[in-house]
Amino acid sequence: VPLLFLQGERDCQVTMADFACWKETLKKRPHTKFISYPCLNHLFMAGGGKTWPEEYPTPRNDSEQVIWHISASGQHP
Repeated sequence: VPLLFLQGERDCQVTMADFACWKETLKKRPHTKFISYPCLNHLFMAGGGKTWPEEYPTPRNDSEQVIWHISASGQHP
């Protein structure tokens, strides 16, 4: 079964250290893809600087790039 891990680099709940741990643990597993997004938070919403939970209620759209990666992930051989 293919696995897709997506990580917002501004995420203050699941950190890039967590992402690196998953990546290291599953590095030999076939059909596993890891993608991180520098400007996205835990909800895959764009912003700048450090993420604070107070920004979550602000209405925003999810990143088109994330949506594209999810839809394209179903195209594994």
